Amino acid sequence: MWAIIGTVCTGAISFSEIPPLIKKKCWKEIVIFILLLLIGMTLSILIIKDITIPTPIDWITKIYSPLAHFMDRILS
Repeated sequence: MWAIIGTVCTGAISFSEIPPLIKKKCWKEIVIFILLLLIGMTLSILIIKDITIPTPIDWITKIYSPLAHFMDRILS
């Protein structure tokens, strides 16, 4: 519980980087900053809660395994 609170507090402190970006009118940077911060906080909280997060390799394997089986049948 304390780890989640610490993660959220750290994310909240990170929002102190936004006012200088607003003054410079860097809207794209603000959007990217917020998106990456939210993704990072979400992943951190999921790891803290011991929820299994699939890796990109799992997705790539699921996509290319039918192609690999097809190529294996053709080449053998």
